[in-house]
Amino acid sequence: MPKQSALTKQPSPARVKSTPEQSAAAASPLQLSASPEGALALQRSAGNKVAQAAGGATPPAAGGSAAIESWIAAEAAKDKKTALHGFYTAFGPMQRKIAINLFAGGSGAPSLAKAKKHLTGILGRSIDWDKFSKIIRTVNSQKTQNYNEDTDRDYVTYATTAAAASVGASSAAASTTGEVQGIVGAGKEGAFGAVIDMGPASAALSGVTAGVQIYNAVQNHDEAQGGFDKFENVVGEGASGAADLARFGATGVVNTQKFMGAAVSGAATAAAGAAGVVGGAAYLASGVAGVYTHGKRMNKLNALEKASAGKDADLSRAAGLGASTQKINKTKSAATALKGAAMVVGGGILLAAGAATPVGWLLLGVAGAIGGIAAVYKFYKKRTRKEEVVDRFLDVDKKLAELQAAAPAQKLEKSKVRETLLQKNGFNSVAQCYAQIVTDLAHTIYEKGVVGKDAQYEELLRNIGLNPDHTKRTPKPDLIAKKLHS
Repeated sequence: MPKQSALTKQPSPARVKSTPEQSAAAASPLQLSASPEGALALQRSAGNKVAQAAGGATPPAAGGSAAIESWIAAEAAKDKKTALHGFYTAFGPMQRKIAINLFAGGSGAPSLAKAKKHLTGILGRSIDWDKFSKIIRTVNSQKTQNYNEDTDRDYVTYATTAAAASVGASSAAASTTGEVQGIVGAGKEGAFGAVIDMGPASAALSGVTAGVQIYNAVQNHDEAQGGFDKFENVVGEGASGAADLARFGATGVVNTQKFMGAAVSGAATAAAGAAGVVGGAAYLASGVAGVYTHGKRMNKLNALEKASAGKDADLSRAAGLGASTQKINKTKSAATALKGAAMVVGGGILLAAGAATPVGWLLLGVAGAIGGIAAVYKFYKKRTRKEEVVDRFLDVDKKLAELQAAAPAQKLEKSKVRETLLQKNGFNSVAQCYAQIVTDLAHTIYEKGVVGKDAQYEELLRNIGLNPDHTKRTPKPDLIAKKLHS
Protein backbone atom coordinates (compact mmCIF):
# COMPACT_ATOMS: atom_id res chain seq x y z
CA MET A 1 0.00 0.00 0.00
CA PRO A 2 1.40 3.47 -0.86
CA LYS A 3 2.28 5.52 2.17
CA GLN A 4 -0.46 8.01 2.99
CA SER A 5 0.61 11.60 2.42
CA ALA A 6 0.69 13.92 5.42
CA LEU A 7 -1.65 16.19 3.52
CA THR A 8 -4.50 13.69 3.67
CA LYS A 9 -4.29 13.05 7.42
CA GLN A 10 -7.48 13.77 9.31
CA PRO A 11 -7.23 15.93 12.43
CA SER A 12 -5.88 13.94 15.36
CA PRO A 13 -5.02 14.77 18.97
CA ALA A 14 -1.79 16.74 19.08
CA ARG A 15 1.22 14.87 20.44
CA VAL A 16 3.95 17.44 20.93
CA LYS A 17 7.56 16.38 21.43
CA SER A 18 10.40 18.63 22.52
CA THR A 19 13.49 18.57 20.31
CA PRO A 20 16.76 20.56 20.39
CA GLU A 21 15.59 22.61 17.40
CA GLN A 22 12.56 23.79 19.40
CA SER A 23 14.54 25.56 22.13
CA ALA A 24 14.00 29.05 20.73
CA ALA A 25 11.37 29.95 23.29
CA ALA A 26 12.02 33.63 22.87
CA ALA A 27 10.75 33.65 19.29
CA SER A 28 7.28 35.02 18.76
CA PRO A 29 4.44 32.66 17.74
CA LEU A 30 4.17 34.35 14.36
CA GLN A 31 7.90 33.92 13.71
CA LEU A 32 7.70 30.27 14.68
CA SER A 33 4.67 29.61 12.50
CA ALA A 34 6.50 31.02 9.49
CA SER A 35 8.72 27.96 9.13
CA PRO A 36 8.12 24.19 9.12
CA GLU A 37 10.80 23.77 11.80
CA GLY A 38 8.83 25.99 14.15
CA ALA A 39 5.48 24.26 13.76
CA LEU A 40 5.93 21.84 16.66
CA ALA A 41 7.55 24.54 18.79
CA LEU A 42 4.47 26.67 18.14
CA GLN A 43 2.17 23.89 19.35
CA ARG A 44 4.36 23.21 22.41
CA SER A 45 4.45 26.88 23.39
CA ALA A 46 0.72 27.31 22.89
CA GLY A 47 -0.03 24.08 24.76
CA ASN A 48 2.03 25.22 27.75
CA LYS A 49 0.14 28.50 27.85
CA VAL A 50 -3.18 26.69 27.66
CA ALA A 51 -2.10 24.43 30.52
CA GLN A 52 -1.00 27.45 32.58
CA ALA A 53 -4.34 29.13 31.99
CA ALA A 54 -6.17 25.94 32.97
CA GLY A 55 -4.10 25.69 36.16
CA GLY A 56 -4.91 29.22 37.26
CA ALA A 57 -1.57 30.81 36.31
CA THR A 58 -3.38 33.22 34.00
CA PRO A 59 -6.91 34.40 34.80
CA PRO A 60 -9.49 33.70 32.10
CA ALA A 61 -10.09 36.61 29.74
CA ALA A 62 -13.47 38.13 29.08
CA GLY A 63 -15.20 36.48 26.15
CA GLY A 64 -12.85 33.49 26.15
CA SER A 65 -12.80 30.20 24.26
CA ALA A 66 -16.55 29.68 24.00
CA ALA A 67 -17.08 33.19 22.65
CA ILE A 68 -14.27 32.77 20.12
CA GLU A 69 -15.71 29.48 18.86
CA SER A 70 -19.21 30.94 18.58
CA TRP A 71 -17.91 33.95 16.65
CA ILE A 72 -15.89 31.79 14.24
CA ALA A 73 -18.87 29.46 13.66
CA ALA A 74 -21.12 32.43 12.85
CA GLU A 75 -18.54 33.96 10.51
CA ALA A 76 -18.04 30.59 8.78
CA ALA A 77 -21.77 30.29 8.11
CA LYS A 78 -21.89 33.86 6.80
CA ASP A 79 -18.84 33.44 4.53
CA LYS A 80 -19.79 29.91 3.34
CA LYS A 81 -16.78 28.35 5.07
CA THR A 82 -18.66 25.72 7.08
CA ALA A 83 -16.67 22.84 5.55
CA LEU A 84 -13.39 24.58 6.45
CA HIS A 85 -14.72 25.23 9.94
CA GLY A 86 -15.62 21.55 10.10
CA PHE A 87 -11.94 20.63 9.71
CA TYR A 88 -11.30 22.55 12.93
CA THR A 89 -14.31 21.17 14.84
CA ALA A 90 -13.07 17.62 14.14
CA PHE A 91 -10.06 18.33 16.37
CA GLY A 92 -9.71 16.77 19.79
CA PRO A 93 -10.04 18.96 22.92
CA MET A 94 -6.30 19.72 23.27
CA GLN A 95 -5.89 20.60 19.59
CA ARG A 96 -8.87 22.95 19.81
CA LYS A 97 -7.40 24.67 22.86
CA ILE A 98 -4.08 25.13 21.08
CA ALA A 99 -5.85 26.47 17.99
CA ILE A 100 -7.95 28.90 20.02
CA ASN A 101 -4.82 30.21 21.69
CA LEU A 102 -3.28 30.81 18.25
CA PHE A 103 -6.48 32.38 16.91
CA ALA A 104 -6.02 34.95 19.68
CA GLY A 105 -2.39 35.61 18.78
CA GLY A 106 -0.70 32.94 20.92
CA SER A 107 0.10 35.28 23.81
CA GLY A 108 -1.67 35.40 27.15
CA ALA A 109 -5.17 34.17 27.85
CA PRO A 110 -7.32 34.01 24.69
CA SER A 111 -10.15 36.50 24.37
CA LEU A 112 -12.68 37.38 21.69
CA ALA A 113 -11.18 40.84 21.28
CA LYS A 114 -7.72 39.35 20.67
CA ALA A 115 -9.09 36.80 18.21
CA LYS A 116 -10.94 39.45 16.21
CA LYS A 117 -7.81 41.59 16.08
CA HIS A 118 -5.58 38.67 15.03
CA LEU A 119 -7.87 36.81 12.63
CA THR A 120 -9.66 39.57 10.74
CA GLY A 121 -8.31 40.87 7.45
CA ILE A 122 -7.06 44.33 6.56
CA LEU A 123 -10.53 45.87 6.61
CA GLY A 124 -11.41 44.09 9.84
CA ARG A 125 -14.83 43.04 8.59
CA SER A 126 -14.36 39.31 8.19
CA ILE A 127 -12.04 36.49 9.18
CA ASP A 128 -8.90 36.07 7.11
CA TRP A 129 -9.64 32.47 6.16
CA ASP A 130 -6.15 31.96 4.72
CA LYS A 131 -4.72 32.70 8.15
CA PHE A 132 -7.36 30.50 9.81
CA SER A 133 -6.45 27.64 7.45
CA LYS A 134 -2.75 27.98 8.12
CA ILE A 135 -3.27 27.88 11.87
CA ILE A 136 -5.47 24.79 11.89
CA ARG A 137 -3.15 22.92 9.52
CA THR A 138 -0.14 23.85 11.67
CA VAL A 139 -1.96 22.51 14.73
CA ASN A 140 -2.69 19.36 12.71
CA SER A 141 1.11 18.85 12.41
CA GLN A 142 1.34 19.83 8.73
CA LYS A 143 4.29 21.80 7.37
CA THR A 144 2.63 24.97 6.11
CA GLN A 145 5.68 26.81 4.73
CA ASN A 146 5.15 27.96 1.14
CA TYR A 147 8.63 27.74 -0.37
CA ASN A 148 7.43 29.28 -3.65
CA GLU A 149 5.58 32.24 -2.23
CA ASP A 150 6.15 35.35 -4.31
CA THR A 151 8.56 37.85 -2.76
CA ASP A 152 9.15 41.54 -3.41
CA ARG A 153 11.93 40.49 -5.81
CA ASP A 154 9.45 38.42 -7.81
CA TYR A 155 6.95 41.26 -8.06
CA VAL A 156 9.68 43.66 -9.25
CA THR A 157 10.71 41.09 -11.88
CA TYR A 158 7.11 40.64 -13.11
CA ALA A 159 6.49 44.39 -13.28
CA THR A 160 9.70 45.39 -15.04
CA THR A 161 9.58 42.49 -17.50
CA ALA A 162 5.99 43.18 -18.49
CA ALA A 163 6.56 46.93 -18.80
CA ALA A 164 9.78 46.58 -20.83
CA ALA A 165 8.20 43.98 -23.11
CA SER A 166 5.14 46.17 -23.69
CA VAL A 167 7.15 49.29 -24.56
CA GLY A 168 9.64 47.27 -26.62
CA ALA A 169 6.84 45.63 -28.60
CA SER A 170 5.18 48.99 -29.21
CA SER A 171 8.45 50.47 -30.41
CA ALA A 172 9.02 47.49 -32.72
CA ALA A 173 5.49 47.80 -34.09
CA ALA A 174 5.99 51.49 -34.78
CA SER A 175 9.28 50.75 -36.56
CA THR A 176 7.58 48.12 -38.71
CA THR A 177 4.77 50.52 -39.58
CA GLY A 178 7.29 53.17 -40.56
CA GLU A 179 9.18 50.76 -42.83
CA VAL A 180 6.00 49.58 -44.55
CA GLN A 181 4.86 53.15 -45.07
CA GLY A 182 8.24 53.99 -46.55
CA ILE A 183 8.08 51.05 -48.96
CA VAL A 184 4.63 52.02 -50.25
CA GLY A 185 5.60 55.66 -50.52
CA ALA A 186 3.49 56.95 -47.65
CA GLY A 187 4.78 59.37 -45.05
CA LYS A 188 6.41 57.67 -42.09
CA GLU A 189 7.28 60.60 -39.84
CA GLY A 190 4.52 59.73 -37.38
CA ALA A 191 5.68 56.17 -36.93
CA PHE A 192 9.32 57.13 -36.52
CA GLY A 193 8.24 59.87 -34.14
CA ALA A 194 6.59 57.23 -31.99
CA VAL A 195 9.77 55.16 -32.01
CA ILE A 196 11.85 58.17 -31.03
CA ASP A 197 9.45 59.18 -28.25
CA MET A 198 9.34 55.67 -26.78
CA GLY A 199 13.05 54.97 -27.18
CA PRO A 200 14.42 56.44 -23.93
CA ALA A 201 11.66 54.82 -21.84
CA SER A 202 12.18 51.47 -23.55
CA ALA A 203 15.93 51.54 -22.95
CA ALA A 204 15.53 52.58 -19.31
CA LEU A 205 12.93 49.91 -18.53
CA SER A 206 14.91 47.24 -20.34
CA GLY A 207 18.04 48.26 -18.44
CA VAL A 208 16.23 47.83 -15.13
CA THR A 209 14.97 44.42 -16.30
CA ALA A 210 18.53 43.37 -17.20
CA GLY A 211 19.77 44.50 -13.79
CA VAL A 212 17.05 42.49 -12.03
CA GLN A 213 17.92 39.49 -14.23
CA ILE A 214 21.58 39.64 -13.16
CA TYR A 215 20.60 39.98 -9.50
CA ASN A 216 18.23 37.00 -9.76
CA ALA A 217 20.97 34.91 -11.39
CA VAL A 218 23.26 35.58 -8.42
CA GLN A 219 20.52 34.90 -5.87
CA ASN A 220 19.34 31.71 -7.57
CA HIS A 221 22.78 30.10 -7.86
CA ASP A 222 23.20 27.05 -5.64
CA GLU A 223 25.91 24.40 -5.52
CA ALA A 224 23.25 21.68 -5.34
CA GLN A 225 22.10 22.52 -8.87
CA GLY A 226 23.00 20.25 -11.76
CA GLY A 227 25.64 21.21 -14.33
CA PHE A 228 23.20 22.39 -16.98
CA ASP A 229 21.21 24.43 -14.46
CA LYS A 230 24.37 26.23 -13.37
CA PHE A 231 25.20 26.88 -17.03
CA GLU A 232 21.68 28.15 -17.72
CA ASN A 233 21.84 30.39 -14.67
CA VAL A 234 25.34 31.77 -15.27
CA VAL A 235 25.28 32.07 -19.08
CA GLY A 236 21.59 32.24 -19.98
CA GLU A 237 20.70 34.65 -17.19
CA GLY A 238 23.85 36.25 -15.74
CA ALA A 239 26.16 36.74 -18.73
CA SER A 240 23.39 37.56 -21.20
CA GLY A 241 21.89 39.95 -18.65
CA ALA A 242 25.23 41.74 -18.36
CA ALA A 243 25.42 42.02 -22.16
CA ASP A 244 21.85 43.31 -22.20
CA LEU A 245 22.74 45.94 -19.61
CA ALA A 246 25.61 47.16 -21.77
CA ARG A 247 23.37 47.15 -24.86
CA PHE A 248 20.61 49.11 -23.16
CA GLY A 249 23.14 51.62 -21.89
CA ALA A 250 24.35 52.25 -25.44
CA THR A 251 20.77 52.19 -26.75
CA GLY A 252 19.81 54.77 -24.15
CA VAL A 253 22.52 57.11 -25.48
CA VAL A 254 21.32 56.68 -29.07
CA ASN A 255 17.64 57.09 -28.20
CA THR A 256 18.29 60.17 -26.11
CA GLN A 257 20.27 61.73 -28.98
CA LYS A 258 17.36 61.02 -31.34
CA PHE A 259 14.89 62.43 -28.84
CA MET A 260 16.96 65.61 -28.47
CA GLY A 261 17.41 65.93 -32.24
CA ALA A 262 21.18 65.54 -32.02
CA ALA A 263 23.44 63.56 -34.32
CA VAL A 264 23.46 59.84 -33.54
CA SER A 265 26.72 58.54 -32.12
CA GLY A 266 28.28 55.89 -34.36
CA ALA A 267 30.26 54.54 -31.40
CA ALA A 268 27.10 54.08 -29.29
CA THR A 269 25.34 52.34 -32.19
CA ALA A 270 28.31 50.00 -32.68
CA ALA A 271 28.44 49.29 -28.94
CA ALA A 272 24.75 48.41 -28.92
CA GLY A 273 25.27 46.15 -31.93
CA ALA A 274 28.24 44.37 -30.37
CA ALA A 275 26.41 43.84 -27.08
CA GLY A 276 23.42 42.54 -29.02
CA VAL A 277 25.57 39.95 -30.78
CA VAL A 278 27.30 38.85 -27.56
CA GLY A 279 24.11 38.72 -25.50
CA GLY A 280 22.18 37.11 -28.33
CA ALA A 281 24.78 34.37 -28.67
CA ALA A 282 24.48 33.60 -24.95
CA TYR A 283 20.68 33.49 -25.14
CA LEU A 284 20.81 31.34 -28.28
CA ALA A 285 23.23 28.82 -26.75
CA SER A 286 21.28 28.65 -23.50
CA GLY A 287 17.95 28.33 -25.31
CA VAL A 288 19.02 25.55 -27.67
CA ALA A 289 20.62 23.60 -24.80
CA GLY A 290 17.48 24.17 -22.73
CA VAL A 291 15.15 22.78 -25.38
CA TYR A 292 17.21 19.59 -25.52
CA THR A 293 17.84 19.19 -21.77
CA HIS A 294 14.37 20.08 -20.52
CA GLY A 295 12.82 17.85 -23.18
CA LYS A 296 15.02 14.92 -22.15
CA ARG A 297 14.20 15.43 -18.48
CA MET A 298 10.50 15.73 -19.23
CA ASN A 299 10.49 12.35 -20.99
CA LYS A 300 12.35 10.65 -18.14
CA LEU A 301 10.02 12.12 -15.54
CA ASN A 302 6.95 11.09 -17.53
CA ALA A 303 8.32 7.53 -17.61
CA LEU A 304 9.01 7.63 -13.87
CA GLU A 305 5.48 8.86 -13.20
CA LYS A 306 4.01 5.93 -15.12
CA ALA A 307 6.37 3.37 -13.56
CA SER A 308 5.52 4.46 -10.01
CA ALA A 309 1.76 4.85 -10.52
CA GLY A 310 -0.12 2.63 -8.08
CA LYS A 311 3.10 1.82 -6.21
CA ASP A 312 4.31 5.10 -4.75
CA ALA A 313 1.76 7.92 -4.89
CA ASP A 314 4.23 10.60 -3.75
CA LEU A 315 6.86 9.61 -6.31
CA SER A 316 4.31 9.47 -9.13
CA ARG A 317 2.83 12.85 -8.15
CA ALA A 318 6.26 14.47 -7.83
CA ALA A 319 7.42 13.07 -11.18
CA GLY A 320 4.26 14.34 -12.87
CA LEU A 321 4.71 17.82 -11.40
CA GLY A 322 8.39 17.83 -12.34
CA ALA A 323 7.58 16.77 -15.91
CA SER A 324 5.06 19.62 -16.18
CA THR A 325 7.71 22.09 -15.00
CA GLN A 326 10.24 20.78 -17.51
CA LYS A 327 7.66 21.16 -20.29
CA ILE A 328 7.11 24.81 -19.36
CA ASN A 329 10.87 25.39 -19.22
CA LYS A 330 11.34 23.71 -22.59
CA THR A 331 8.87 26.13 -24.19
CA LYS A 332 10.55 29.10 -22.52
CA SER A 333 13.95 27.86 -23.73
CA ALA A 334 12.64 27.75 -27.30
CA ALA A 335 11.55 31.37 -26.95
CA THR A 336 14.94 32.25 -25.45
CA ALA A 337 16.70 30.71 -28.46
CA LEU A 338 14.46 32.70 -30.82
CA LYS A 339 15.17 35.86 -28.85
CA GLY A 340 18.90 35.18 -29.08
CA ALA A 341 18.76 34.65 -32.85
CA ALA A 342 16.91 37.96 -33.33
CA MET A 343 19.49 39.73 -31.19
CA VAL A 344 22.44 38.27 -33.09
CA VAL A 345 20.99 39.29 -36.46
CA GLY A 346 19.85 42.70 -35.21
CA GLY A 347 23.18 43.41 -33.57
CA GLY A 348 25.03 42.30 -36.68
CA ILE A 349 23.00 44.70 -38.84
CA LEU A 350 23.79 47.56 -36.47
CA LEU A 351 27.49 46.76 -36.70
CA ALA A 352 27.36 46.56 -40.50
CA ALA A 353 24.94 49.35 -41.42
CA GLY A 354 24.80 51.51 -38.30
CA ALA A 355 22.00 54.06 -38.36
CA ALA A 356 21.48 53.71 -42.12
CA THR A 357 18.55 51.36 -41.53
CA PRO A 358 16.23 50.87 -38.53
CA VAL A 359 15.99 47.10 -39.16
CA GLY A 360 18.71 46.34 -36.61
CA TRP A 361 16.88 48.31 -33.93
CA LEU A 362 13.63 46.67 -35.02
CA LEU A 363 15.02 43.17 -34.51
CA LEU A 364 16.42 44.07 -31.09
CA GLY A 365 13.00 45.42 -30.14
CA VAL A 366 11.35 42.22 -31.35
CA ALA A 367 13.86 40.19 -29.32
CA GLY A 368 12.92 42.13 -26.19
CA ALA A 369 9.24 41.51 -26.84
CA ILE A 370 9.85 37.76 -27.32
CA GLY A 371 11.70 37.58 -24.01
CA GLY A 372 8.92 39.40 -22.22
CA ILE A 373 6.21 37.22 -23.73
CA ALA A 374 8.14 34.08 -22.76
CA ALA A 375 8.46 35.28 -19.16
CA VAL A 376 4.75 36.12 -18.98
CA TYR A 377 3.91 32.71 -20.50
CA LYS A 378 5.92 30.86 -17.84
CA PHE A 379 4.29 32.90 -15.08
CA TYR A 380 0.81 32.23 -16.50
CA LYS A 381 1.33 28.49 -16.97
CA LYS A 382 2.65 28.03 -13.44
CA ARG A 383 -0.43 29.80 -12.14
CA THR A 384 -3.00 27.89 -14.19
CA ARG A 385 -1.56 24.41 -13.57
CA LYS A 386 -2.08 24.80 -9.82
CA GLU A 387 -5.75 24.02 -10.36
CA GLU A 388 -4.89 20.95 -12.45
CA VAL A 389 -2.52 19.59 -9.78
CA VAL A 390 -5.03 20.20 -6.99
CA ASP A 391 -7.89 18.62 -8.96
CA ARG A 392 -5.87 15.44 -9.46
CA PHE A 393 -4.83 15.33 -5.82
CA LEU A 394 -8.37 15.81 -4.48
CA ASP A 395 -9.96 13.57 -7.16
CA VAL A 396 -12.32 16.40 -8.07
CA ASP A 397 -13.43 14.82 -11.35
CA LYS A 398 -14.18 11.51 -9.64
CA LYS A 399 -16.20 13.20 -6.91
CA LEU A 400 -18.06 15.29 -9.47
CA ALA A 401 -18.98 12.15 -11.43
CA GLU A 402 -20.22 10.44 -8.26
CA LEU A 403 -22.37 13.39 -7.25
CA GLN A 404 -23.70 13.80 -10.78
CA ALA A 405 -24.65 10.10 -10.94
CA ALA A 406 -26.50 10.44 -7.64
CA ALA A 407 -28.43 13.50 -8.88
CA PRO A 408 -28.60 13.29 -12.70
CA ALA A 409 -31.29 15.96 -12.92
CA GLN A 410 -29.00 18.58 -11.37
CA LYS A 411 -26.20 20.34 -13.21
CA LEU A 412 -23.30 20.44 -10.79
CA GLU A 413 -20.45 22.93 -11.03
CA LYS A 414 -16.92 21.62 -10.83
CA SER A 415 -15.72 24.76 -9.06
CA LYS A 416 -18.18 24.24 -6.20
CA VAL A 417 -17.20 20.59 -5.79
CA ARG A 418 -13.54 21.65 -5.71
CA GLU A 419 -14.29 24.34 -3.13
CA THR A 420 -16.02 21.86 -0.83
CA LEU A 421 -13.19 19.34 -1.08
CA LEU A 422 -10.61 22.05 -0.42
CA GLN A 423 -12.37 23.18 2.74
CA LYS A 424 -12.89 19.63 4.01
CA ASN A 425 -9.12 19.14 3.76
CA GLY A 426 -8.39 22.36 5.66
CA PHE A 427 -7.66 24.70 2.74
CA ASN A 428 -9.14 28.05 1.89
CA SER A 429 -7.88 28.19 -1.70
CA VAL A 430 -6.33 26.29 -4.57
CA ALA A 431 -3.06 28.15 -3.98
CA GLN A 432 -2.87 26.95 -0.37
CA CYS A 433 -3.52 23.35 -1.33
CA TYR A 434 -0.97 23.47 -4.15
CA ALA A 435 1.66 24.95 -1.83
CA GLN A 436 0.99 22.20 0.72
CA ILE A 437 1.30 19.51 -1.96
CA VAL A 438 4.67 20.88 -3.12
CA THR A 439 5.95 21.31 0.45
CA ASP A 440 4.98 17.76 1.45
CA LEU A 441 6.51 16.33 -1.73
CA ALA A 442 9.73 18.30 -1.18
CA HIS A 443 10.16 16.90 2.32
CA THR A 444 9.36 13.37 1.14
CA ILE A 445 11.90 13.66 -1.69
CA TYR A 446 14.49 15.00 0.75
CA GLU A 447 13.95 12.15 3.21
CA LYS A 448 13.98 9.41 0.56
CA GLY A 449 16.33 10.80 -2.09
CA VAL A 450 18.87 12.75 -0.04
CA VAL A 451 18.81 11.14 3.38
CA GLY A 452 17.50 7.70 2.41
CA LYS A 453 19.39 7.26 -0.89
CA ASP A 454 16.39 5.78 -2.73
CA ALA A 455 17.49 5.27 -6.36
CA GLN A 456 14.18 6.36 -7.90
CA TYR A 457 14.03 9.52 -5.82
CA GLU A 458 17.66 10.25 -6.73
CA GLU A 459 16.65 9.96 -10.37
CA LEU A 460 13.79 12.35 -9.73
CA LEU A 461 16.16 14.87 -8.16
CA ARG A 462 18.58 14.72 -11.08
CA ASN A 463 15.77 15.27 -13.57
CA ILE A 464 14.50 18.41 -11.86
CA GLY A 465 18.05 19.76 -12.05
CA LEU A 466 19.55 18.88 -8.66
CA ASN A 467 22.53 16.76 -7.60
CA PRO A 468 21.91 14.86 -4.34
CA ASP A 469 24.87 14.98 -1.95
CA HIS A 470 24.35 12.43 0.83
CA THR A 471 27.32 13.65 2.85
CA LYS A 472 26.23 17.29 2.95
CA ARG A 473 22.56 16.25 2.86
CA THR A 474 21.74 18.66 0.07
CA PRO A 475 19.63 19.85 -1.60
CA LYS A 476 17.35 20.91 1.22
CA PRO A 477 13.53 20.81 0.95
CA ASP A 478 13.23 24.51 0.10
CA LEU A 479 15.36 24.18 -3.06
CA ILE A 480 13.62 20.93 -4.01
CA ALA A 481 10.26 22.69 -3.77
CA LYS A 482 11.48 25.54 -5.97
CA LYS A 483 12.77 23.17 -8.65
CA LEU A 484 9.56 21.12 -8.61
CA HIS A 485 7.61 24.32 -9.20
CA SER A 486 9.88 26.25 -11.54
